[in-house]
Amino acid sequence: MLSRQMVLSLRIAFRLLCAGGILLTGTANGRGDARRTHETRLVRGPRAERLGDKVEIGFVVDKATDVEVAILDTGGKVIRHLAAGLLGKNAPEPFRKNSLSQEIEWDIRDDAGNAAKGGPFAARVRVGASPKLDRLLGWDGNCLLGKIVSLRMSPQGELFVLLADPFRGRAEMRVLDADAGYLRTIIPYPADTPEKRTAPVGHIEIDGRRQPMVFNGQGHSIYPLTAGLREQTIAWHPDGYLILASAVGSMCNHGPPRFLMALHPEGGSPEGVVHIGPRIRDAGGFMGDAGEAYAMGLDRIAVSPDGEWIYVVQNFTDSYRFKKELRHGVYRLKWNQAKAEELWVGQDIAGSGDDEFNEPAGIAVDSQGRVFICDRGNNRVKVFAPNGTLLDQFPCPQPEQIELHPTSGEIVILAKEDDRKAESGKLFHFSAWKKGATKRIAEQQVSGLRCMTLDPTSDDLRLWIAYATGWRRPYGLAPVTVADGSFRIGEDINRSTSLHHPSFIVADPQRNRAIVFEHLLGSGHRSVNLKTGEVTAMKTRGSDLVMDARGNLYVMDDYNANSMSRYGPDFTPLPFSATGTNKLKLTYRAYGPGMGLRGHCVAPNGDIYVRRSPNHACVSTVDVFGSDGTLKKAGLVRGTGSADGGIGVDNRGNVYLGTNLKPADQPLPADFAAAIPAGAWKYYRGEVREAPWSYLYCNPYLFHMGSVFKFGPEGGAMYGNFGQWAKVTDPNLALDKAPAGATNYKSSYLGWDVKVVGAEWRYPGVGIIPASFDAFRGDDGCSCMVSHLDADLYGRVYAPSAFVRRQLVLPFSDN
Repeated sequence: MLSRQMVLSLRIAFRLLCAGGILLTGTANGRGDARRTHETRLVRGPRAERLGDKVEIGFVVDKATDVEVAILDTGGKVIRHLAAGLLGKNAPEPFRKNSLSQEIEWDIRDDAGNAAKGGPFAARVRVGASPKLDRLLGWDGNCLLGKIVSLRMSPQGELFVLLADPFRGRAEMRVLDADAGYLRTIIPYPADTPEKRTAPVGHIEIDGRRQPMVFNGQGHSIYPLTAGLREQTIAWHPDGYLILASAVGSMCNHGPPRFLMALHPEGGSPEGVVHIGPRIRDAGGFMGDAGEAYAMGLDRIAVSPDGEWIYVVQNFTDSYRFKKELRHGVYRLKWNQAKAEELWVGQDIAGSGDDEFNEPAGIAVDSQGRVFICDRGNNRVKVFAPNGTLLDQFPCPQPEQIELHPTSGEIVILAKEDDRKAESGKLFHFSAWKKGATKRIAEQQVSGLRCMTLDPTSDDLRLWIAYATGWRRPYGLAPVTVADGSFRIGEDINRSTSLHHPSFIVADPQRNRAIVFEHLLGSGHRSVNLKTGEVTAMKTRGSDLVMDARGNLYVMDDYNANSMSRYGPDFTPLPFSATGTNKLKLTYRAYGPGMGLRGHCVAPNGDIYVRRSPNHACVSTVDVFGSDGTLKKAGLVRGTGSADGGIGVDNRGNVYLGTNLKPADQPLPADFAAAIPAGAWKYYRGEVREAPWSYLYCNPYLFHMGSVFKFGPEGGAMYGNFGQWAKVTDPNLALDKAPAGATNYKSSYLGWDVKVVGAEWRYPGVGIIPASFDAFRGDDGCSCMVSHLDADLYGRVYAPSAFVRRQLVLPFSDN
């Protein structure tokens, strides 16, 4: 949240008379010259002077700083946003460049261009801007949306919850206390994580500040190899850190190499431990279609009591690649080992003999180093000595995960039916292992059962389980006690009514609310009370939304609807006068579904600006509709990329677009170019790159880093911005059709030349804005996740940057 600090409180009052004259009264309130903040002060003025049918407001500051000038009505409401921005060589209009002395004209009209009403009026000059966090709204650490793919409780009684969206790759790990109260988040790691723990993970230095590496834009990953994590048993190493298996892959990150990974319980890499351990699968690269978005299976990991050996089971029977790679056995590895190669026990093919397995699954190690392995397809659990000798086996139907109590030795097993997609599972309680005498004590059917962990701090048997509650519904997370031959399942602690993955948002302070589209629930919008933070579900349809000056809402409709709907502030349909309906028909693709909208906005005069992306690799446009619903201008800006996103319009009609194009001579900003390997690699191919760059499917700083382009009210065009896979092109936008004087650029991933006409300036480093046309197929640039931007009435642009973890405000920064 950007709070504007009034450093110099300067108010000039003037009265608009019935005859049309302006009476100037008063001067500065006497505080301006004496006050200093950020070492900036007013050295002359302010003054107001009548110049015909205009008023000129003048002032002088002692150094280049950001300034805001506005006109207020008698009630203190801003009716005209005159000017704002950073003075200096790139001062935005209407400021004079390279000058500390400024004169700003007011035409006695409001932001919509109408004659100003509500006088007497006051001119307000503000100097200095500083970001200030007020508070977080809608946040609850116990709101756990998405799939819970793993649970692990540490010997200290902390519960680690791994959440994942395997389809696009987003992952998160929350840490709860023994009573499931939120403690912290470690995926992504906290901002105050020490450098000695982030360096092994991978970070870069930009503008003198340490920045996490962006490993995968669609997965929001600042750890390597975490885009597309799947169900697994995370192990606790006796030296006090977690060991997990890296990502299988996702729809937009195909066939990554797979490794074991070490994770500090407070985030980052454990001190003195290499973050990326042994390789457990070679890179596959491009696979076609959606890659491993739908891969199902599991990884199970356990560690010997002395921490020397790591036991690994991989079982992916429903995966494009793993169908050919499944080995029916268990690996035993050391952390400094390069790669998992030979099986410790088991065979390459399935069998039922003493030295064979049929789908090995869960694995656990007791205090004596004995290894318990679930032989799922043979309905048994096998027990091995540390030297690999088979000690015993006992029956259990379809065992999938196993946990051992550290002191009593009692056993809990999670079992699933043949179809792992089934909506139920079972918990089994067995006595402590004794050769030939391990007894089943209790069992419990649990709907949607997915994973579990045992509480090692409890003398009694106490578990935590995660379970599915329905399609696109949040998982449940509940404690389970085991006593007197039965399982007792406690209350779900997942407070899923808060926000977890908010995406589209509109602020409505007049009604004390923000309206947010919650992506992971996928069930519509949420109203967030700006005072209390209370989150309320709204019975609405659609996804991306914006608001006009009257509080009316413009919502992009459901997937494949190809329409936009207008509603009043209470979501009552509000018809357009020219059409008789509240819907405008538009041709666009709501990638995602419902997440990849390219952006729309409403100008102060009520005109509606829409970015339309008909489909992948299609030339896209900015169209303008009047407030009555009629099309005023088709193709105000033509030739933008299908994955470009974000639009804003100021009260002068200037248009600001998020676009992924690069200058040919400097594709990346200088500080990024100094920190990042050059080249547009793909599929883990090409020259050998050092870790952690070798873990990246593509170069995300080219692929996902975009820019803000400013176009004037007359718009503009991009020529040649399409390639061999473009489905819809415009021959009038071919590169050789560009007029003389067009500015030269490179396409998003440097595939070919592009020329741009009409852009007044460009500011790089925003996004993510995925590559559009020169993307490789099955790429990391899935267009479903794209950042947006906004412009206020002054023409200040607010654009996020995943690359410096900041909300940029332009043109306060030099453009």
